[in-house]
Amino acid sequence: MLTFKAKKPNRKPYPKELKTYGDHLRKKRLDLDLSQPQVAKILKVVTDSITQWELNSTKPSIKQIPKIISFLGYSPKVELNKIKQYRIERGITQKEMARILNIVPSTLAGIEKSMFIKNKRIMLRIEKIIKNSF
Repeated sequence: MLTFKAKKPNRKPYPKELKTYGDHLRKKRLDLDLSQPQVAKILKVVTDSITQWELNSTKPSIKQIPKIISFLGYSPKVELNKIKQYRIERGITQKEMARILNIVPSTLAGIEKSMFIKNKRIMLRIEKIIKNSF
């Protein structure tokens, strides 16, 4: 009788491109040979959250991003806008960031969408805050 031994293949492949936090999570989880429930326990979330993030059905909440970055061991560059990236990596809501910058949240939303800053004082505040981050 012949017995074959081989490592069981992954049920789903690695992400082809790492575009989202879910893609990065899936790759790291597979690299570490962890299950979704194990990662959920590490991140202190329910398993369904990991599943939804990996499937890119939902995005992690702003408060989950710092935990994900800690688990990954690096900060994935999933945001093109440096202001928004700075805010998200630190788990800061748009409302909190607007308060830090002393502007209204709708102004910050516009800046994050277009990266066009008309007001030089606002631009200087933003540059001061994120200057050492990138």
